[in-house]
Amino acid sequence: MQARSTMILPFCLAALLLIAFLPPVGAQDEAAPASGYAGAEQCAECHEDVAKGLTHTMHGQKGFLMKSDKGCETCHGPGEAHIEGEGDLSKIRRFQTLKASEASAVCLECHENGDRMFWRGNTHDSRNLACTECHTIHSAKSDRFQLKTVKYDDTCFTCHLQIKAQIQKSSHHPIREGLISCFDCHNPHGTQIDKMVTAESVNEKCYECHTEKRGPFLWDHPPVVENCLNCHNPHGSNHDKLLVAGRPHLCQQCHGNETRHPGTLYDASNVLTSNREFNRACSNCHLNIHGSNHPSGWSFLR
Repeated sequence: MQARSTMILPFCLAALLLIAFLPPVGAQDEAAPASGYAGAEQCAECHEDVAKGLTHTMHGQKGFLMKSDKGCETCHGPGEAHIEGEGDLSKIRRFQTLKASEASAVCLECHENGDRMFWRGNTHDSRNLACTECHTIHSAKSDRFQLKTVKYDDTCFTCHLQIKAQIQKSSHHPIREGLISCFDCHNPHGTQIDKMVTAESVNEKCYECHTEKRGPFLWDHPPVVENCLNCHNPHGSNHDKLLVAGRPHLCQQCHGNETRHPGTLYDASNVLTSNREFNRACSNCHLNIHGSNHPSGWSFLR
């Protein structure tokens, strides 16, 4: 037994000495260069303008890229073969040649939480739009979000030309004046609500600014409770108050059989000809059309 202990002791001492002189695991990882990676300095030797522009972006301000110290190669992949091939484009990841899903997958390696958590499967993703359709990585045009346009809304208007036309109408939300933007109501990266609205419903989004319309009211107007868009076009309209139709025509889309209403017109034979008098809006009398708290306000007169 004593002989066996004497034989084991030298091995134990050797193991302890080896452990003592080995560098920490983290230090080994830092010292060992990643296989195939050349480093950002090598990239900048040929792509000087791109590297200079990158320093003014959020990525550059955080040490080229936030998640690792590989710099450009965090997104473009190992560049050693690209350099050895004297700029062979087939040996580097180029976003111009990637599918939309592949390009977005690279961005989502870092940007997968927060406002981007509903990106996968949302309207833009399902239509094969990549992050690079709206964002520019190497040079920032906007003051935030690294968009391809100076104004946020101009990025949206690149595709949504119909909405761009609507905000030019006489009655519109102050989007073109710069007081609000598309992002105040929509999250382009996706939400759980239709049209990527950043609220639990369309009405809840409207109530964020129009709190006086929220209620609850003693007498509710059903189309108002259901959806504000039943009567309003939020992007713009040629009718006042962003209405989808003029008054009284808008009201008569539902209330079309009010034949005994004081506003109706009859000809000499007592036949109804029209109940749409000129310059007569239903809201001239029905003032509280969004809802009334008066005990006698069932017809929204008070």
